[in-house]
Formats: sequence, C-alpha cells, structure tokens
Amino acid sequence: MITLSRGLVLRHGDRQLEFERDLGDGRVQFKYLDTFEVCTFKVFRLLKDIYEGKLKPSSIPAAQPGLPPSGHALPVTWSPKQLELIDFRMRFVSAVLNLPCRSYARGQCAAVAEQTWAQLMDAVRNGDASAPRQKCPSGATVELWLRKYLHADRNAYVLADRRALIARPKRISEAVDEIVNQVLAKSYLSLRGPSVRAVHGEIKRAVTQHNRQHGTDLTAPSERTLDRRVADIPPYIRDRKRIGAAYAKNHWRYSLHGDMCTRIMERVEVDHTLLDLWVIDPRTGVPLGRPWITLLIDRYSGYLLGLYVSFYGPSAGTVARALKFAILPKEEFVEALDEHPLRWTAMGVPELVVVDNGLEFHSLQFKRIGWELRCDMLFNPVRQPWFKPAIERAIKESNRVLPGHGRVHTIIPNAIAPDPSKTAAIIFDDLCTCLIQWASQTYPLSINPKTLCRSWDLWEEDRQSCPPAMFPEQLSGLDILCGLNAHRTVDGEGVFFKYLRFNSEELQDYRRLKQENFRTEIRFNPDDLSSIFVNLPKAQSWLNVPLQRPLFNDGCGLSLVQLQIVREEAKKKLTRANAYEEMEKAIWRLRDSWEQAATRGLRVRKDAKLIRMQGLTSVPVTPSSPLLPSSQEPTMLVSPAMQQALPKVMPFPAFSLEDE
Repeated sequence: MITLSRGLVLRHGDRQLEFERDLGDGRVQFKYLDTFEVCTFKVFRLLKDIYEGKLKPSSIPAAQPGLPPSGHALPVTWSPKQLELIDFRMRFVSAVLNLPCRSYARGQCAAVAEQTWAQLMDAVRNGDASAPRQKCPSGATVELWLRKYLHADRNAYVLADRRALIARPKRISEAVDEIVNQVLAKSYLSLRGPSVRAVHGEIKRAVTQHNRQHGTDLTAPSERTLDRRVADIPPYIRDRKRIGAAYAKNHWRYSLHGDMCTRIMERVEVDHTLLDLWVIDPRTGVPLGRPWITLLIDRYSGYLLGLYVSFYGPSAGTVARALKFAILPKEEFVEALDEHPLRWTAMGVPELVVVDNGLEFHSLQFKRIGWELRCDMLFNPVRQPWFKPAIERAIKESNRVLPGHGRVHTIIPNAIAPDPSKTAAIIFDDLCTCLIQWASQTYPLSINPKTLCRSWDLWEEDRQSCPPAMFPEQLSGLDILCGLNAHRTVDGEGVFFKYLRFNSEELQDYRRLKQENFRTEIRFNPDDLSSIFVNLPKAQSWLNVPLQRPLFNDGCGLSLVQLQIVREEAKKKLTRANAYEEMEKAIWRLRDSWEQAATRGLRVRKDAKLIRMQGLTSVPVTPSSPLLPSSQEPTMLVSPAMQQALPKVMPFPAFSLEDE
C-alpha cells in the first residue's frame, strides 16, 4: 500500500522524489534528492501518474510501526480452490481481529476458532453455506495466520497455500540440463525440426555418449519432462524457429495505435481479388469466366471510392483505371440504377495510396501513374495484410454479396461441386450494375460493430470540413499509361492487331512524311478495342487511331476477351459443321480437277503431234528430186490392218538404213 507520509520515495526517470509535506488542500510537496528542488503536486494527479507508470515507488513507508513490510510473489490469477481457502482462513482472522481486546494470545485464538467453527457448522446444517474441505484449525494455526496477515499490511492473499507458489529446484544435473538445452536449440528449434519424441531419443544418445567420455552415470530426463521443457519455450520463438518468421508474425500479431488517420482521402487502400462467380457475355451468352475486381477504400471512414472489373488479372493498368474511376464524379453511374437514395460523392485525387507488394505495383509504369497524379505511394509490409484491414474486409464483403448462380464453391473431399460454367446466369453488364449498387448504396450503410458508426456518416461529416477535391488537369496521359503495350508495323493498311485493322488519315499522313513503313509501339485498352494509341517516333507523341470495319459487331465496347471468345466460338461452330474437313475436301477436289485437266491437255498435244507426222518419210517426194537407187533390202509385207495400226505402234518418223 502507498501512504503519503514521510519515507515515500518516487522514481521519476533517473531522479528520485522524496515526500516533504502535506499542504492540506489536496496538494502535497516532494523534493528531488539530488538538487533538493521542491515540487508541488495535486494528490489526484500524483496518484494518476503513479498508476500510469510515470512515477514509480521505490520506497514505501510501513503502515504500522514496528512491522516492516515484506514483499510476496503472488500469482496474477487465482483458482477457485485457492480463493475458497483464503475465504475460509479470513473468517477466523476477522473473528480474532473483532475482539475488543488488542492482545491476541493463543488461548483466545483457540476459543475464537471453536466459536467460528460452530457458527460455520450451523450455517452448513441450515443450508446457508457449503461444507468446508478443511478441518477446524487450532489456536496456534489461527495465531500464525493472524501474524502473517498483520505483517503483510493486512494483505489477505498471504493466507493462500504457498506450496503451489514455491519454485522447486531442478532435479536433473547441470550437465544433463546443458545437453538438453543444446539439443533443443540445435535440433528442435530448427526449421521443420523433428518431434519431441525424436528429440528425446537424441538427448538419450547424447547423455550416453557423455557418460562414456567422462565416466559419469547421468540419467536422461523422461519424455514428460522434455514436454514441460518445450512448453516453457515462448510460443512465438517456437513458431518462428520451427515454422518461419512470416507465420509467427501472422499468428502472434497485435495492433497498437493503428495508422492514425485524421481525415478523409488522407490514406486510400487498394487491392484486387478474383470474384467467386462466373459471368456470361451479354451479346453471345458465352461463359466468360471469373472476373477480377479492384477496389479503393478510404481508411479513415471506410467509404468505397471506386472499383474496376476486368478479366486481365492484377496489373498497373487495372489499378490506373480504378484510380481514374475513383477520381471522376460518378453521378451518371448512380443515376442509371433503379433506386439510388444515396449519392456517391467520392471524387478527387487521394494524398496517399497504400498497396501490397505485387509485381504490378513495383513496375515503372505504376510509379509513373503516381507521378502523373502527384500522390504518394506506400508499400505494405510483406505478408502482413493486417496493416490494411479496411480493404481486406471490403474484398471479403464483395464476395459475400454475390448470388448463387454460377458461384465457385470450395473443393470438398469426396464431394462433386457444381460446375460454375454450366450454372452461370449473370451477364457481365448486370454484374457491374449490382457491384456499383453494392458499393454506393449498401456498403456505406453497414455498421461497424466496434465503433458503431457508418462509413456514410463519417464520410459526409468530414467532407463538410475538408478542402475541395483535387482533380488532375488532363487524363489523356493516364489513359496512355494504363494501356497495355505491343509493337506493330505501320503500312498502307494501317496497324493490324488481333485480326483487327486500325487506320486514320493522320496516321497515313505521318507515314507519307516518313516515306516508309515503320515499326512502333502501340497502347490499347483491353476493355475497349474501338481505338488504340500509336506512338509517333519522330513527333514523340501518341496518336489515337480508330478501328476500321469491325468483324463481329459494331466495334463499340468490344473487349479483348470478347474478341478471343467470339473467335473461339466461331472456330467451334465451324468444327461442329465439319467446315475444315469440307474445306480440305474442296481443295483436294480442285487439285484432282487440275490434274485431270493437265492429263487431258498432254494427251491432246501428243495426238496433235502424231497427226502432223502421218505420211511423212525421210525420202524426198518432191518432183524435182532425183530417183534414188533401189535398195537391196527385202520389202516388208504388211497387212492392211497392220498398216492402219502402224502409226500408233511406231510414233516416230520413218528412216532408211542408208541415211547417215
């Protein structure tokens, strides 16, 4: 106990204050022991500083002269059995202290003990108290309890049974204790270390080896003793050594003062997740898959600032489009809803954007986005998402509000989950509409169970006292930065990208000035392929080039995913109709027709040549030629039929043996 009397010394840092006098009007004076400077304190403020730890008592005066105080190491928590024992002993001590005389002899203590015991038994028989577990104490025992109680400045906890509080010495030798500590530190407290049973075997082998080397007869501790030794290791140290630092920080994390936000738009958290829902294309009805959603939330109020839904995964482009959506006013989106009692008043550039450590946030493109918007970027510690709890909670709620049609279910062993691609019934446009309704009308009205406040109330209350929202001077640079890049060649047809042709008169005028085709970088929005940005190298600028003659629809709002899916569906349709086989058959039929035509042509040419050679010989038949001498060779006798077939059998001009 602390009494404001002489002898009380308080420690203030490295200096000490000693009680000097009580002024009587609620103020007391202390003096510093090093300089004897006198300081005046109000009693209530002095006690408050003592309880808060600013002033620590280093010497406390005794309440009764002649009985010096003694400190007792007492536990913080007490079991019901211990409290029952203290209450039982306090009955007898209080009865002795209530005697009119101030001398507490052993005989008087014995008489009071018998009287108190009789009263306790009467209460038990009447049902007013439960039967005690102890026996009636003797006079010497009550006298001992009374002496302890008064010596401890009337501290009732000294009457507890202190046998459970005694620190018993270790029963194992120092050598065995050192071996146990070494094996635990080397083997058990290692990454993915062995179990306690395996470590116990190592300890037994180490003790046996020690006995052989030193000629001792030490005994290894039991496995239960080793279990108790392992249990005494701090859990954080045990998890950090055996599982890893990341797991230990996550499992034993704690929160102190938080991020200390003082106003809206001071700290904005950004993150993205894969929605547990399959959606279908609004034009073709083809399942598109699971979209990604990027959310931005104000940390101070918990108010959602913007969102962006896409199929391209986390990237700097998706974050840039979400930031663009959060910066601009959103009245047109809210007015498109059937019912919109709340306005979505979030707009403007935030002061600080908090992101995780994804690769897209460490890219140079994302840094340029921060430079373009003139806002700071803060990276969250690795694998510690509890430092941005607002966005984590919002992401969890965004998946909770999704419908059951096309929902992705968790894989359960020995169970067949429904196929979300077959149960999908939500089109992509309706998904975006419902998510906007959730972000602007539902989530702001949710009540925080800890603060009992709504994000809508905090946002509107602080918006009235904050300066106006800030907007960038132009967003064209942000549109170019958030686009995906590729390299293509610019020629007379323009730019061909994903089987689409982009061209404009300005682009062709630039190509004519350069007098040749050139290869350059292009930037495109994967959600809208109605136009692309083409980099003009010499001009060092970007040109917006529109789409020419779209293939599948009107070209407005055609996304890259829709283009790929439409082409895949067209291929499947052709496959189902055996279009590729029919095309190959038609090609082979055409080739056969050409081969047959070529064969007929060669035959005609051969017949025409034979016709020209019929009746021709090597002998001159002109009248002016002299008669040749008759040959000595016998004349060949040929039948008329043979004469008719002879031109076909001998398709070459006739000759004579006398010819050279």
